[in-house]
Amino acid sequence: MRRLHKTIFEIGWSRTIPRLAETDTAAQALELMKSESHDCVLVMRDAKLAGIFTSRDFLNRIVAVKGDARTTPLAKVMTPGPRTLKAQDPVAFAVNWMAVEGFRNVPIVDDAGYPLGVLTVFDVMGALSAMLDEIAETPSEARGEFSSISKVFDIGGG
Repeated sequence: MRRLHKTIFEIGWSRTIPRLAETDTAAQALELMKSESHDCVLVMRDAKLAGIFTSRDFLNRIVAVKGDARTTPLAKVMTPGPRTLKAQDPVAFAVNWMAVEGFRNVPIVDDAGYPLGVLTVFDVMGALSAMLDEIAETPSEARGEFSSISKVFDIGGG
């Protein structure tokens, strides 16, 4: 079951996430998200992560209040001080955390707190798909399936 203990480093993450300053506008962020096919931008302050701005932030904090993305600075609509993960964190923890908290994008930072990129739900789905393919290719005897155990032990029930 080693595959369930892989780290984020082992499966990888999206490293080319756009970065903008807190003073840049939401419209600039949306343009970058569109042109680079990303669901978020990292918002920086002095080369450190200040926040994250996602398509969900756009809908909830600009569209919902009929705001103007062209004049709204990211500092006002980003998710400030987002929770982060590190490359050495387990994928299983990331998957659980993303599911429980409803995150689709989690910044990955180094030990000093500098952003390395973002673990996206698509990164996780790709890793899980590869893990499931690996399981499917493993002979049932090697997987230790219950059916092979039941041949050894009479568990009753007819």
